[in-house]
Amino acid sequence: MNAIIALILRIILVILAYVFVGGVAYLIYKDLKSTVHQQELTAVPPLIMQIKIDEETITRKFSQPEIIIGRDSSCDLSLDNSTISLRHSRITFHDKHWWVEDLDSTNGSFLNNVSIDTPTVITSGDQLKLGRVFISITENHT
Repeated sequence: MNAIIALILRIILVILAYVFVGGVAYLIYKDLKSTVHQQELTAVPPLIMQIKIDEETITRKFSQPEIIIGRDSSCDLSLDNSTISLRHSRITFHDKHWWVEDLDSTNGSFLNNVSIDTPTVITSGDQLKLGRVFISITENHT
């Protein structure tokens, strides 16, 4: 009789273990699914930049969450100007805002004629000055 009770208890324990593992797997699945859904809702809005170098104006549109600006050809926005550092500044999208930060450039980065020392939020209509290059920022909400 004791052997039958021990067997039944073991079977119940195995069933409870499978239910527990299945519940944990289900919760992980739901969490991952909600994270993916949340990332889809916070898609990166396109950022349009009008770059003015000397008398030339260039318009570029970016949709990635990080944009490196510099003189180096590996930068996302490569600017051939002697007043621009190899990796001059970085524009990133997080917390539902675009942010700009200086990457210890030689000539500094200025947002609306104010020097940037820490990551700073940028909005549509802002003017970014890197060396002698002027960049007008426009967010595309379409």
